Amino acid sequence: MSLPRPVLPNTTYMLTRRCIGRRFLLLPDRVINNIFVYCLALAAEKHGVELHAACVMSNHYHLIVTDVRGVLPDFTAWLNRQLAVCIKRVRKWDEVVWEPNVACSAVELTGTSEVLDKVAYVLLNPVSAALVRSSERWPGVVTTLATLRRGTMSAKHPKVWFKNEPRESTNLTFTTPACFADEEHYHSALESLLVSRLAQVRTRMLQQGRGFLGRTRLRKTLVSDRPATKKERFGRSPTFSALTRSRWLAAVKKLRAFRIAYRTAYEAWCSGQWDVEFPIGTWWVARHAGAVVAT
Repeated sequence: MSLPRPVLPNTTYMLTRRCIGRRFLLLPDRVINNIFVYCLALAAEKHGVELHAACVMSNHYHLIVTDVRGVLPDFTAWLNRQLAVCIKRVRKWDEVVWEPNVACSAVELTGTSEVLDKVAYVLLNPVSAALVRSSERWPGVVTTLATLRRGTMSAKHPKVWFKNEPRESTNLTFTTPACFADEEHYHSALESLLVSRLAQVRTRMLQQGRGFLGRTRLRKTLVSDRPATKKERFGRSPTFSALTRSRWLAAVKKLRAFRIAYRTAYEAWCSGQWDVEFPIGTWWVARHAGAVVAT
């Protein structure tokens, strides 16, 4: 059972979801790319979530989102279910799609530096993984800087699912995070960071004598394959990202205060005090058990 954490409106997160056994079920092709964009567009529209960046690797995806309404669990559950149904039908996959023993990771981004850091990470993920020399060469879904400046991606109705959805096509909109007042300043700062990190990745690859896999060899990969590297076990699952000590201390203090208040309310609630108030941001017991949440 995971520790409680607050789900609050207007919070920005980096989301990650991995395929079962690290299988390459999201291996990029035109069908999978279209399905992902279509599902993500509908999920964002349905739950009022703002999208800032996305990258779909062969066995996992990353998203940078702002949960405007405070409904993140609903958003991730709906998105992952629709994706799973589509992937199972397209891939003719009989097993579950997502890793059952690892929850969807949602890392809260505590400030502008953290948002910029994670957006750059997402955009450069195919390069950092030594798959292609630049994000523009990645054959899967990825928001490049040009995509963010354009602001949209489009997708057609995937015939394998959504029979009750009348729209033949939809647009996926990317916005500037609210912590950046000026869009051009955001794009300029992001471009500088991308150039710097791309140079670092290429220099490291050169020093290690390694090359990029490339799109030709990537296309020869089977969806039932998995990475040759060993899976990291019992690693950390961060709740938030903070790049400075002051922000880290503030985030820890905030999280600890919530968990103490939650534990106190939960113990009282379990003892029969049904009118006890849970702290703001309480999600599961409020949604599924009718617990009272402070306002």
